[in-house]
This record gives sequence, C-alpha cells and structure tokens, in this order.
Amino acid sequence: MDIQVAKEKALNMMRSASHQMGFLASALPKDNYQRVWARDGVITGMAALSSREEDLIDTFRQTLITLGNHISPQGHIPSNVDLDSGNVSYGGLAGRADTGSWWLIGLCLYVKYTGEKHLLDRFENDIEQVLSLYQAWEYNNRGLVYVPLAGDWADEYILHGYVLYDQVLRYAALRLCGSLMERPQWLEKSEAIKLAIYQNYYLHQDWESSGVHVEAKKRLMEEKGPQPYLIASFHPAGYQPYVDFLGNALAMIFKIHPEPENCLNWAQKEIGVFTPAFHPTIYRDDKDFHLLENNFRFEFRNKPNEFHNGGIWPMVNGFWGLAAFIHKGKAEAEFICNNITQLNKLNDWEFNECFNRKTFHPCGVPKCTWSAAGQVMLSSAIQKGFYLLD
Repeated sequence: MDIQVAKEKALNMMRSASHQMGFLASALPKDNYQRVWARDGVITGMAALSSREEDLIDTFRQTLITLGNHISPQGHIPSNVDLDSGNVSYGGLAGRADTGSWWLIGLCLYVKYTGEKHLLDRFENDIEQVLSLYQAWEYNNRGLVYVPLAGDWADEYILHGYVLYDQVLRYAALRLCGSLMERPQWLEKSEAIKLAIYQNYYLHQDWESSGVHVEAKKRLMEEKGPQPYLIASFHPAGYQPYVDFLGNALAMIFKIHPEPENCLNWAQKEIGVFTPAFHPTIYRDDKDFHLLENNFRFEFRNKPNEFHNGGIWPMVNGFWGLAAFIHKGKAEAEFICNNITQLNKLNDWEFNECFNRKTFHPCGVPKCTWSAAGQVMLSSAIQKGFYLLD
C-alpha cells in the first residue's frame, strides 16, 4: 500500500481521538482509555510533530497543558486525567515512574518544534519538582531510579527494580531539559545515567565488574555471554534477563545504545519480522508466570504471546522502526513501516492496540491512538527525515 495513503488513515485515527483537552488513548469508550494519558499522549504528540499537521500539534499542546495543570505538589505527573469527572490518577496498583519523563520529553520536543519557550517558563517550577522527585526515587544515589512492580507502561508485566526503560527516559528528559533550559547540572546528571546504563545493563566483558549488582551480573554473563541488547531489569534478588524492545529502541533513538546496529541485526535474525514488547514469552510452567497471573485490574490479558507477554504492538514497532531508520537506513525502516501498516489495517483499519505474536489476531483495544502514532511517526521519518532530536 502507498505509504501516504496509509499515513492518512492513521492521521484520521489520531484526529478521531482528539479532544479539546488533549489526545485520548482510544476513540472508543473502553475501560479507562478515553482519558488524557501521559505516555499515550506524548507518544501521539511526537507523531503529531513528525507529521507537521497543525491541528494535531495543537492537540498535543493541550495534552501537555492538561497534564501540567494536574501535577501533584510532590511532582507526580498524572498517569491520566478523566475529562468527564475531572478525576486525576497517578497510578493504579502502583504509582507510575515513567509519566514524568514522558511529559518532560514531550514538553521539550514541542518547544523545540514551535519555539514556544514561554511554556518552559510557565512550568519551570514544576519541571524542577519532577526532576527532584526522580532524584528522590534514586534511593541509593547510584544513578538509577527504583521502579515498583506495575510502575510504568508495562503495568501488568513482571519487571520491577532498576528497569532499563525508565532509566533511558530519565536520561532523555534530563538531556532535553538541560539543553533547552541551559542547566549544566542536568546535562551532567544525564551523562552519569548514561554511564550507569552501560555499567548495569550491557553484557560485555569491558563492563563485567561494574554496576550495582556485580555478582548477579557476573553470573548472568557466565550464563548468556556478551549480548548486543541491553538487559530489561534487575533488582536485589538478581537480573530479569528479558529483552525490552521499547527500552532498547529508545536507547538507540536517543543515541546511548552501545551496539545499535548489532542489536537491530540480532533481532532481525533471532526474533523475526515483528518485535514483541518483551522476549522471551512467559508460559504457564515458567517460574515468572505467577507474577503475571494476578497482576491486572480489569481482566487478565498477559496470556502467552499476547499483550506485554510477547504480544506485538504497533507502537513498539514504530519506535523500533525509527531506531532502524536512524542506524540502518530507509530501506529497513520502510520494511518495518509496511509491516505495521498491515497490522493496523486489519478489520477495516481497526488500529488495534496489540496482536498475538503467533497468530497475529488482535488482542487489545481497538481504535488505539498510539497504534496509529507508531505508524505516523515512522512513515513521517521515512518521508521527511527524523529531525525532532537534531
């Protein structure tokens, strides 16, 4: 299918989920999806910026303001804001460790694109409070925030402790804020986080004896040997040796991944056409399945090869394709973009949230805004280049 025709379908999907207060997570009234969410809204907003569509960029602005107007006194960015009741959620079964970073990243990228630096002045105290809260979550002052189970986008998955994805987001937030607001101490802190990522998540002989949990890392190195991807998480009881494809993609996009091309090649060879949210899939007989089976609020969705447990997300693949565009070129990105489009167009352009890894049957919420956003962000990069981080 022509990339522009498919992109128009995705842009219209994003428009159908646009509200005067910001982007909704879905155009359908399913569970709590018709709210303004931090991570969904910013990811959709990044797609809006990449598309250069002024109406969508304006909706992104409203998303950032809606979230910014509901920051807690301690610096918590809302997980979501219910536009009907006015209720604000800062998390469900646990608080959310990623919302602050996403809001800061989104605010900075919006300001870079529009030049509206007065928004940074308007929210300056809030920005400082958010970053101070992250420092408080760095309980041992060793460069990494500690994330509870169910504490970020993978809120029904098993990761907890020092989660890679949350460290990468914090790095990016500090880097962007430090640059735009001319705060050298934030830039210095971002470099310390980058070093901590290498020391703790990179399985390479040069870093084998470094990090917070050296003995656990050495045991993992003995078991797995050097790997081109960054490990998903660890905690005091050891490493959780899964591959987090969103965390690795973001590390590549923000250019702090130690082996981006090797990581992309490894996934192409070992994983296949689509990258799942996490790998490997956890089956009922696996020791970690007990962490999955009761970790949900509405219904159990982490069946093997679905949802976070090995499911295929157009949003995740959009970021993966963007990483491929940056580090391997246009042809690789076009292949991934076409695959995302084939998923999004199922059931007359349903834009489902996620798909079964084996059957490719939809297994998430239809009319999911960030499924369209993943396609738009990648197709816009292919057509016009990715300039947001220049």
